[in-house]
Amino acid sequence: MIMKSNKSTCRVPRNLGFTLIETMITVVILSMLAMIAYPSFLQSVRKSKRTDAQTALTRASNNLERFFGTNGTYTTDTSQLGLVIDAGTAYSESGHYIITVTAGATGIGSSYVVTANATPGDMQADDTGCTALSLNSVGRRTPDPAASSCW
Repeated sequence: MIMKSNKSTCRVPRNLGFTLIETMITVVILSMLAMIAYPSFLQSVRKSKRTDAQTALTRASNNLERFFGTNGTYTTDTSQLGLVIDAGTAYSESGHYIITVTAGATGIGSSYVVTANATPGDMQADDTGCTALSLNSVGRRTPDPAASSCW
């Protein structure tokens, strides 16, 4: 006599992992997203670091006006302007820009131009069109804020 069992037959569970093709497609999609997003991310970082130059220019300008009020003339000596000085060079607070003060169109006695140039080798040196920012004694900013997004 043959007995029939009501038990279900044992099945081997199917492998639930990812195939190599599925993994490679995921890697390709993530790579394409990174190629698009990374340059945009770097540009955003550069834009945020421009505030380092803007702050240094404003601080130097304010200190030049204070110096003028006390001495009746402006100075090109950056050590008197409250900036970070290293080996005789003035830097912005975070060191992304080198700060210089030169005489304006009417001479250092009555005008000045404060300039922030991106430090060579710093990522700000690749900030297209915004590697040099300046502010003069009448408040004119260059590059022109109306024509560029540097300010």
